[in-house]
Amino acid sequence: MKILLILPGTYPYRIGGVSTWAHSLISNLKDLKFDILSVMDGVHLTPKFSIPPNVKRVYLVKRGLSPFRNNRSHEFMRDLREEFIPSLRLLLNYFLETGSCELAAKAICKLRRLFVRYGQEMLFRSREVWSFFKRYFSGKNWLGNMSIWELNHSIRLLGDLLKPLELDLGRYDVVHSALAGFSGLIGIVQKLEYGASYILTEHAIYYRERFYDMIGCGDSFRRFWSIVFRRISELNYCWADEIITVSKFNARWQKELGADENRIKIIPNGVDANRFKPMSEVVDRWGVVSVIRIDPLKDVMNLIEAMNYVADEIPEARCYIYGPVTDHRYMDYCKARVSDLRLEDHVKFMGYISNPEVAYNRGWVVVQPSMSEGAPIAVIEAMACGKPVVATEVGGIPEILGDAGILVPPRNPKALARGIIKILSDERLAEELGLRARMR
Repeated sequence: MKILLILPGTYPYRIGGVSTWAHSLISNLKDLKFDILSVMDGVHLTPKFSIPPNVKRVYLVKRGLSPFRNNRSHEFMRDLREEFIPSLRLLLNYFLETGSCELAAKAICKLRRLFVRYGQEMLFRSREVWSFFKRYFSGKNWLGNMSIWELNHSIRLLGDLLKPLELDLGRYDVVHSALAGFSGLIGIVQKLEYGASYILTEHAIYYRERFYDMIGCGDSFRRFWSIVFRRISELNYCWADEIITVSKFNARWQKELGADENRIKIIPNGVDANRFKPMSEVVDRWGVVSVIRIDPLKDVMNLIEAMNYVADEIPEARCYIYGPVTDHRYMDYCKARVSDLRLEDHVKFMGYISNPEVAYNRGWVVVQPSMSEGAPIAVIEAMACGKPVVATEVGGIPEILGDAGILVPPRNPKALARGIIKILSDERLAEELGLRARMR
């Protein structure tokens, strides 16, 4: 049996909840052979995991880095005009005119064959395709309000997102995607062309998280891409044989986006409670710990701002932020804010840690400040370590935490600070919540 596991932006090149899940899944299914498809931004990438021996091949798609070679041959121009542009039109019509999933999938299969033959970059950078997009957008009323930069960026972004389709992967029996996004289209192609089973495991809702990415963009650009990301999710849900998610919150979103309730299964995340357990000898009485990626969705800034209020009331408080940097500009912004607030003695960036159980146990309280989540493994790990948790009330966190911690609204540093102060100030409450968390 040939299995393709699609892991965009994660395993084996980045640390995080999805990567932890993927490594555990592969490592514990030793009798099965996997190929991995990883879609990443960036040039210099090294694996952050020791890849298990039952992984036979890792395909790496680097967006935006294809060599470009102009081709004006008769065959290329014929395929461009008669096959590629009509298929693009069908796909855009699906996005904007609620066309059928069947027609969209057929268009994607045709695009894939052309990408394999000519390369995504060559097709998207032709003058004819630019002219087609310009005419198409101009004829759609509100889309015509896009600036030239937004139109050009939309064409480049669509090409980049479709880039995984240019891989000539051969045939698989099972395709398992960790995201209901563009990379999941490979599962649809494999299902239609080879009869593969398509499994979708969604840890966080793709459409919701992409929506956050568009904050600050122009109205027409934001509206267009909001529709595109929603429709791509709907297309994945339409074709997936099984839709697996980690929380009831996610399942509600999937049903709202058209997923068949009978194909949705909720399998909560779990951790090794023998590894993640209380270690009382390492506790810092005034320690506030957060184990998160340095990324806007994790809202590190929310925690920094909260620590400004915490430090005013409890000068002994120290916040230790563990985790890899996935957005270096955001990291610079966070460091600058720590400096502006003169919190250098109260907020420390500790970097990636390979044994997070030690980090959780260092803290008196563990904090999850995110603006969006699925069902974060970090919260479960902290609970297994017997730690009281203060977390934002987003995604599946309320389902995980229940009455074993303190929930606060997202993007509200004062509320987050009040929760932290409450636990730092009350030893009995901290002990009670920690015990309740471990038992839960």
